[in-house]
Amino acid sequence: MEGIIGKIKVYPEKGSKGVELSEGRLIENLGLEGDCHAKGGDRQISLLFTECRENSSDSEPITEKGLCHDRFRENIAVKYQAPFHAKHIAPGMFIEAGAAVLEITRETKHCHEECNLYKAGKSCSLAARNLFARVVKGGVIRTGEKTFVINSF
Repeated sequence: MEGIIGKIKVYPEKGSKGVELSEGRLIENLGLEGDCHAKGGDRQISLLFTECRENSSDSEPITEKGLCHDRFRENIAVKYQAPFHAKHIAPGMFIEAGAAVLEITRETKHCHEECNLYKAGKSCSLAARNLFARVVKGGVIRTGEKTFVINSF
């Protein structure tokens, strides 16, 4: 499965708006250089599939945004040629980007009880489209660069 890096962002301080980069350096077992969350562990990188900010799961325009829509802060946004394939990327899989390799460690999305979509029992565009990853092989990544999902590394 092939995708393209749409955005790379670092958050120098917790809660900051973030700085968009044309390229970033992924540091093995740490995270994205310059990001306040680059501390190791299984949440080194936050990934987002770009269609969740653009369309819902059935490719209709998003008319209602959940509470998390503006709260979630991704390090890397990836656009897949066939967006429905992104739903099949799961913990234990790997993403190659340039010389770097990320291992998907877990899904990040959980719904908040105070969210209007959650209260109404509606589907959130972020569900199953944002993930945490760890850097298993460091390297420079660039916007516009291809990514590939692989099953093993």
